[in-house]
Amino acid sequence: MERRACWSLILCLTIFGIIGLVGFIHIKKELMNKLTNEVEFAEAEVREKQLDTDNYNLAVEHTQLEIDNADKEINTLKDEVGKLNQAKEEKDKEVKACKDSVTGLSNDIAAVEKEKSDNGGLFEGQKTKWSEEINNLKQKLQNPSPICAFVNITGEELKKEPTIMDLCPQIVVKV
Repeated sequence: MERRACWSLILCLTIFGIIGLVGFIHIKKELMNKLTNEVEFAEAEVREKQLDTDNYNLAVEHTQLEIDNADKEINTLKDEVGKLNQAKEEKDKEVKACKDSVTGLSNDIAAVEKEKSDNGGLFEGQKTKWSEEINNLKQKLQNPSPICAFVNITGEELKKEPTIMDLCPQIVVKV
């Protein structure tokens, strides 16, 4: 019986060894699956990070191109602004010259207006004076001169000086 007991003990030990080995293999397999899953997850993360990095690099390149284009546009616009500023300065000089001209013309106009008003006042004074003089002379022409009463003239003298009749219409001509 000892042999049978030994065999049973060996068989039991072998079964326990096999069960232990199967358990150990199973644990190692699960550990291996877990590690494989972690490796796959890490590889997926690495791929995702690589895609993110590639996308980031593309975005950086795109942004750099946009920056370069913007810099070119800025330089072009600066050139245009410089040209426009030169044109503006020229126009400002022309405007200043025009304003100075307008100021000079305004001064000239003011002087002419003053002279006109002075001349207008002088003219009115002269006109009044001359109107009075003309009225006096008209009045004198309408009134016969006392000298005309003493004028004795013949027809021949009247022919020589016809204006005498204009001066003294009441003259009696001697025949």
